[in-house]
Amino acid sequence: MAQVMAAPSAMMTVQVPEGAPPGTMVQLTAPNGQPVQVQIPPGLGPGQQFTIAVPAAAPQMMMPAAPAGPVVLVDHLLVANCGKFPGQAFAGYAADDVMGAGARPAFASEVTFGMIMDNMGCCKNPYQGLEVPVYLSTIDAGNGKITDRNFEAARLHFDVVPACQCPCDNTPISGRVVKAGVAYPLVSHGGPSACPQCIADADMTVNSTTLKGTLYPCCVQPCCDTAFTRPVEGEPGAGMYRWILQPCASGPGRDPVQPFRRMPCCFCPGGKPIGLQTYSMQLPAKNDVPPEVWFAAAIFESVVYPYHQQGDGGGGDGGGGGGGGSVRVEEMER
Repeated sequence: MAQVMAAPSAMMTVQVPEGAPPGTMVQLTAPNGQPVQVQIPPGLGPGQQFTIAVPAAAPQMMMPAAPAGPVVLVDHLLVANCGKFPGQAFAGYAADDVMGAGARPAFASEVTFGMIMDNMGCCKNPYQGLEVPVYLSTIDAGNGKITDRNFEAARLHFDVVPACQCPCDNTPISGRVVKAGVAYPLVSHGGPSACPQCIADADMTVNSTTLKGTLYPCCVQPCCDTAFTRPVEGEPGAGMYRWILQPCASGPGRDPVQPFRRMPCCFCPGGKPIGLQTYSMQLPAKNDVPPEVWFAAAIFESVVYPYHQQGDGGGGDGGGGGGGGSVRVEEMER
């Protein structure tokens, strides 16, 4: 086979191989991967070179920059179709405040029933070892699917999710978000898991930022969203705000970014995504991670929180199984 030395343009230098006299047809591979046949010109022998024109290499699509802002929003959505097991989708946005002003589409992820089933194993938590890609994309309001998978911005790895569902097990749950070869650790540090009411949950760290443990309210109003926060110590207003959207409620939590709807009083699977929870991350002043990591941290939180509060092995709360303190946004900002 002839040796090929690719030039930066659409020209390619070919070295005549041994045993290929003038007039011989040889097959090469162009820089763009396309096979090319070329005839050895007259007067050239083994080791001599000549230049041919080849199709230019296809241009590489550049990864677009993610929208930036002081707040990262995440809408946790239920995708339920008749006759199929439901899945979860996560729509992320950059915004100007925790209630969603100026929301700009940024990220999209999903945890489908098929992903969980493919990751099942004997004596193993279904999230143990699960990998969740984070795309620069959006969630389709009609079918709950990721609209564009061309650009994977990061990947969430669930590294340690204990299989034991014992209330006394406070084993830390850990994961990482890998972006451009850099790993950002996520850790839920263990905590009370016997009774969810009136007990503070464990702290959670996102790289070097500590989000303080939350407190599930002792009394939950059935027609009001359940709200709680994970504040950043020493930074008023910064932290993770989370609202579990109760059926038939109209607040006081942040509504999903339109056109996603809330859970209706009478639920009938129809394929369109339904808002289960909303998250708003007010980034700390000393933030040391990109927004994709905060987006993935909300997915991580949706899995690990009920494990420590209810001992359910981290199987996800489906929008109503976990919760935290009733601290309102305005109270954190004081």
